[in-house]
Amino acid sequence: MADLHADLLAAHATGDPDALVASYVAAADQQDEIEAVCFFLTNAYVFALEAGHPRTGELRERLAAHGRV
Repeated sequence: MADLHADLLAAHATGDPDALVASYVAAADQQDEIEAVCFFLTNAYVFALEAGHPRTGELRERLAAHGRV
């Protein structure tokens, strides 16, 4: 979990949208509880939307699969 936290902090420090999306998706993929998964996916989705990121649609679909959009 420490590596995950460090990756998220580094992504925020650089402000790189690709790093932010990738870090939050990685964080979501490491979670066991659906609430935590969706928390991280929502953050990834917001950063993807802001950046016009190519994974925006995929993230929306993942959130929709859990009834989140």
